Amino acid sequence: MKVEVEVHQNEAREWVATAVAYGVTVTGRTEKEALARVMEALTQHLKKAPS
Repeated sequence: MKVEVEVHQNEAREWVATAVAYGVTVTGRTEKEALARVMEALTQHLKKAPS
């Protein structure tokens, strides 16, 4: 499964990662942490999504 993720640093100097097609957004202290968190959040989002 391929997922488009946008990553940027906000004004508070936090890294923000968004899974574009799913509207799942998370923050992290590092870019790597934000990417790991968005994958975890996306997994949870897809488990809750109706089949």
